[in-house]
This record gives sequence, structure tokens and C-alpha cells, in this order.
Amino acid sequence: MKASFFVVLVFWAVGAKAEVYQLYQENGKQGIKNEQGQIIIPASFEALGWSDGSFSVIGNVTGYRAKQQWGIINLQKQFVTPAEYETLVYGGADNIVVRKKVSPVATKAGVLNLQGQIKIPFAYDGIQINGMRAIVFNLTNGKFWFGLTDLQNKLLLPLAYKNIFSLGTLRFAVQQLDGKMALYNEDGRAVTDFTIDSVSAFYKGFAIVYQNSLQGLMNREGTITLQPVYQSIKIDTEGQVFAQLPNEWRWLNAKNETQKAFHADELTSLANGLQLVARANKFGIVDFNLQTVIPIVYESLAQCDRFFIARHGKKYGLIDLQNKTRIDFLYDSLKGDGRNILAFTKSIGWQLIDVNGLVKTDKYYQLLEPNQELYVARHRNFEGLVDGDGKEILHCVFDSILQVNGTMAAVKFKGQYGVMDFHENWKVAPQPYPLRLVNETRYLQQQPENSFLKTFEGQVIYFTPHATKFEKEYWIELLPDGTARRLTYDGALLPTPTLPTIERVTQVSRESEGMRGVQKDGKFGFIDGKGKLRIANRYDSIQDFREGLAPIKLIGKWGFINMRDEIIVHPNYQWVSGFQKGICLARQNGKYGAIDMRGQTVLSFRYDAVQILPNGKLALVTNNKKGRATQKGQIEIEARFDYLEEAGDGNLIAGQSGNFGVISSNGLNLIPMIYQKLYFDQASKLYVAQLKSEMKQININ
Repeated sequence: MKASFFVVLVFWAVGAKAEVYQLYQENGKQGIKNEQGQIIIPASFEALGWSDGSFSVIGNVTGYRAKQQWGIINLQKQFVTPAEYETLVYGGADNIVVRKKVSPVATKAGVLNLQGQIKIPFAYDGIQINGMRAIVFNLTNGKFWFGLTDLQNKLLLPLAYKNIFSLGTLRFAVQQLDGKMALYNEDGRAVTDFTIDSVSAFYKGFAIVYQNSLQGLMNREGTITLQPVYQSIKIDTEGQVFAQLPNEWRWLNAKNETQKAFHADELTSLANGLQLVARANKFGIVDFNLQTVIPIVYESLAQCDRFFIARHGKKYGLIDLQNKTRIDFLYDSLKGDGRNILAFTKSIGWQLIDVNGLVKTDKYYQLLEPNQELYVARHRNFEGLVDGDGKEILHCVFDSILQVNGTMAAVKFKGQYGVMDFHENWKVAPQPYPLRLVNETRYLQQQPENSFLKTFEGQVIYFTPHATKFEKEYWIELLPDGTARRLTYDGALLPTPTLPTIERVTQVSRESEGMRGVQKDGKFGFIDGKGKLRIANRYDSIQDFREGLAPIKLIGKWGFINMRDEIIVHPNYQWVSGFQKGICLARQNGKYGAIDMRGQTVLSFRYDAVQILPNGKLALVTNNKKGRATQKGQIEIEARFDYLEEAGDGNLIAGQSGNFGVISSNGLNLIPMIYQKLYFDQASKLYVAQLKSEMKQININ
């Protein structure tokens, strides 16, 4: 068979030319050739190199596999060790980490030198070589416990820690069961206390430390050279340090005086003065005085009544405001509905749980969906109803639950439709036509041609081919001509308010200020509540009366008349809004302005949009810039801001180019426009402003 070559590696001998060796394969076996193509080890092994898939020749030796076991062989074809190891991995320098079955039920790890001699005995479940030290661990009572040894198996740290990480440059991070870390040197001596949440490898003589989701800087001696108050720290290739503080949030009064400040990426106001804090993608809660209520350690926090649904790692649980766990962090999703918690586990489904973690349902469901005071449940692809105590009041035997109303449910069962009460008695036996629950005594059967209003005893009350609407005291039949009948649930026709009858009237509008608009022969006028024609049908279009005047349209332009059919404002406008607090918005020559009830211009027609605000003032827009005017049209703030909204204390929040500040109602600057977010907190009567931080070079000397 033609040989195929792969994986070329080099072994450097001190004082000698580099020798290159390469694997070759023949007849499904592996061997080694030198760079001249001479066979060094014939192709007679299952594999050569190391059990992690790599290949190298170290100190004239490499690994070989025979009968699924590994051993060490030299380039003189001599077996340094028999093939008796399950794994064989080069660990650097003179070290090979191996695993060996030491009893019929136990496999342990040890370290050999290149001559096959034992350096660290087979006493550990795992070994990781780091320079002149070995991180070792054992599994005891279901937990891994880590320690540190030298390469002569002298124990430097006992196997009593949650984890140990190499940080390079002869430093190790040692983690306790509570998750806190300390820095240790290569002799197993503590350099710092256990106050670190996490730590990076050393680079340019420094390691980044993490505490409370913030970053600081520590040197190799364990001295904190930058306190952990930064959102991000970077060290460049020249060893220069750059740091960025979290965004600063300030509580300001209208005099621009800072009342308090806090560093966080995001801040969201909750009830009772609480603030949801986001910092470095972790969430927590602080109180009005910015004291920690729930530590900033969760991947997400969502308020659920008096509690919080939290995510820690990849799992969800429920905590209270004392950070006490009410529901353990075991679930892939949690949802609260104000009564119970719906808990989801990917492999098995949904359960109903109370806020103390007590499971209420006795099975898992494919679906649990709130419906009024109950839950639609799906189990084995069939649906039923579960009450708030987790009891199935309708067992999961239905195709679907269509509607819940009072103490009954409309269901689909084996392709047919029926109504069942919560004692699992059929109120309407399954039949072919869809049903709709109207109330506790009536239902609607929807056949192709007609809908039948029926009692649960089967009596037909009424039938109709038309659409229907149901109210509490009556129901409505919608007729094709646009009119409607109102009926009782006993089928009696209720009197309909009679509209005035005028010959050839084709449209009657709703009543406004005692007048109704009518259309006759294509023209519009008004009648009073008794149906008497008060304003002749002579206008092209009309709108409702408001504040004693009604818009009318003549020859394509709008004006206003009073109830005596007197033109008060001549039809000069392309559009009018109707009067509100004595002011009417109008459009003329494509621009918007405002007029008073005499037709006098109170706001000149030069704006792209005008709006009357609830406080009566006028919001102005021109060229996408915003301003304000009084109700009388006096300009208070020129249209020059990208954003302009009432704050809630009589002032306005103004924005320009992504920055925000506060101005008074007459345009005076109160808080400078330097903040990236700004809102008025009604509870504290203060402005909450976000000032984003920037990455800056830090001198750590």
C-alpha cells in the first residue's frame, strides 16, 4: 500500500541540528520516518504520539498505542514502558501525564518522566502540569477537590479547594467553596485574602481582578494597584493601562445640584424607591439611598409581585428582597402571574409552583397558560384545565380548550364541539358546530348559514345569519345596512334610539353639543335633537360642533359656522382641527398654525406640525426640530431641539444630538445638555441623569 504522510513535528536537540520526524501509515498501522524518508520505527502500531491526538518526539521518545493501551517507546525501537496506560499526554519538560487502571473499579492519574519512572504516583483523579507545579484533584462525595503539588509530589496546598487556576508567572488563583478567590505563589503561600470574585492571567506584570462585577488591577505581589471600580480595563502591548468607569447616574434638582450619584451601566426605577442596577451584564437591586438590597450577581432580574425571578448561571429561581432563595435555581424558565409561578424544565415540561417553592401540580405539562383564574394545560397532546391549586378540574382529554367563561368551558373533543362544567358534566354534548359561551345561561351555536342563541336546556332563543356582539346586559345583531338591533338574552327586541327622519337623508352623524350632521343630496347640514333641520344642507363637508363652532367646507377650503348658520371664520384653510380651549389648529399653504374663535391668527403658519398639549400649550415642529408656544401663540422655546418633552414639574427635558438637559418653560437652561439619558423621577422629585464614561489611560505608578 502506498504510504500517506501527515503531522510533521520537529525535535530540537541542544547543540545539534534540528531533526524532523513524520508519521506515516501503512496497512492501517502507523510508523515514523525521518526527513530523509528513512524508516525509524516501522508501521506496526495502532497509533504513535500522544493520546490527545498530537504527535511529537521529546528527548528521543514518544508514545505508542497497542491493544487500545498506551506506552512509551524510543527511536531505537525500545519499549520504555509497556502499553498499560489509558491515556498518555505530554505535559512539558520531562513530564508525561498518564492515567492507569489501579483496581477493577478505579482509574487514577500520575506523572512519568521521559524514562518512564514515576514522578507523581497514581493517587489522583486528574493532574494538570503548570511549569514546575501540578494542579491535582480528586472526586470525593460527588465533588471535585483541588490541591497543588510540586513535581516530586510534595503537597503545597491540600486537596480542599473548589478549584485552582494557573495564572502564569508562578501564580495561582485558588477558589473556596463560596466562590471567592485568593492569589497564591508557587510555594503555596497566600499572597492575598479570599476577596476576589475572578482573576485573569498575568500580562505585562498585572492581572485583572473582578469584585462585585467591577474590574481592578493587581500586580504579582498581590497589591491592588487599581481598585475594582472600573467597568473595563485594557492593557496594551506596551504595558499601558486603559480603564473605563461604569456610567455615572446622578440625581439632580432643578438647580443642577447633585443630590447623590451611583456608578452603573443601566438604572431602572422600581416601586418604593428601589432601583434595578445593571453592571457588567449582572443585575441587582439598590434602595433609595443606593444601599445594596440584592447583590449585583444575577444574569437577569424581573420583578414578580413582591419577589424577583432571577437567573444565576443558566438556571432560574425566585428570590425575595432579602436575597433569600424562595425557589431553587433549577429551572430553564420561570413566569409569574400574580398568583403562582409557572416553572419550565426543558426535558420534562411545565409545573405550577407557589412562591415558597412548593410544587402544586402532580405532573408535568407541555403547556400551562393562564386563562382568567385558571390554566389551560396540555399533557400528551391533549388539553384540560388546572385551577390555582394545581388540581385538574378538567382532565387533559380534549383536543383543545376553546373558551373559559364562569364555571364552564367550551371544548373541542374528538373533532366535535361541546360545553362542559368544572364538575366534568356535559352542559352541551359534543356536536359538529363550533360553540361560543355567551354567559352562564346562554351559548351561541355557529352553523354555516345561521347562528343560534340557545339555552343550555337546548331551547332556541333566536337565530340570525348576521354578525353578533355580546354585552353584559344585552347583545347586538349587526345588520347588512350598517344598522344594528339590540336584543335581550330572552330574544326580546330592545327599543333603538330613533334617528330623525328627513327625506332622502343618507347619513346621520353622532350628536355633538345638541346637533347632528346630516347628508342630503350630496350636501351636508345639521339637525337638532328633535330632527328639525337647523342648518341647511349646503356644505361640501362638515365636522362636529365643538365649543359652539363647527368646521364646514366650501369650495375645497375649511372655515367655521355657529349654530345660527353664521360664518364666523371664513373658509380659507386646507385643514382645521376643531376648537379646543378656544384654539384651533389649521393648515394654510402647506404649513400649520393656530387661530382663535374670531379667526385671528395666534400662531403664524410656518410649522410642519403643531399639537395642542394637555396643559394647553402648543408643541411646534419645523425641520424635525421641536419647540413650544403658549396657548395664545407666544413663542416660549424656538423649534431648535431634537427632543422636547414635559418633565412633570413644569420644566422640560430637551435633547440635542443625543445629549439631554433640562430647560424651563420659557427656555432658560437649568441642567446642561451633557447627559445621555435623563428623566424626571416623580417619587423623589429629582432628575435622574446618565453620564456615559469613556476609556482613559491610567497612570498606575
